[in-house]
Amino acid sequence: MNEDIIYRFIHKYSPEQGIEKFRDVIINECCFNVYVNDNLYKKICCTPSHLDELLIGYLAMEGLICSNSDIKSMEFKNDRINVSLNVQSQGHNDAKKGSDISCSAAKLTRLMHLHLKSSDLHKLTGGVHVMSLANQEGLLVSREDIGRHNAVDKLYGYCLSNGMNCSDKIFLSSGRVTREIMQKLLFMGIKLVVSRAAVTSLAQEIAQQQEITVLGFARGERFNIYTHPYRVLS
Repeated sequence: MNEDIIYRFIHKYSPEQGIEKFRDVIINECCFNVYVNDNLYKKICCTPSHLDELLIGYLAMEGLICSNSDIKSMEFKNDRINVSLNVQSQGHNDAKKGSDISCSAAKLTRLMHLHLKSSDLHKLTGGVHVMSLANQEGLLVSREDIGRHNAVDKLYGYCLSNGMNCSDKIFLSSGRVTREIMQKLLFMGIKLVVSRAAVTSLAQEIAQQQEITVLGFARGERFNIYTHPYRVLS
């Protein structure tokens, strides 16, 4: 976690003490130029942990690779990331097929509680989104980043690197569910989404069309079900 934070002097104000200078912890944001086969592909700004998973997940979402085995090498040098691909595959953006999932409402609220407690980095800085995958027994993996999209890419990169099927897993999010996030989850094959925050209209439409169950405002023992409530058992 150390690379994800830095310490800097800032000032704070309170009515009792006025303006005071002190040393505080700040979430670290880094920007990298990503070169694919020696060509500049994208500039990514992110929390600098699990960069390999971030790149694997991102390149897969972009349709450049099917798995991490399509990556010949990945080199990190200062603010440059060099990725060499064995192949450049296109057209692999179909939703993943696999087994389905359902879960009781009580377990879903318990999982969200565990999810929100899982990130020491968020507790320390308040500056990251947290995304997790879980099964009926508990959390399986969590990833953090300043960007919601990056955190999802890191999670998918982990799944590709470890051969984890996503279609029978529960996806948990600290942030809102938008159209772009939903498209990533569709690509991963996710069927059950639980978010602490809001769900947008376009995200709801995609979920409805693709038979994905989406829960929003999951706080305490309550949540809203926006699509396909049959996966939530009472």
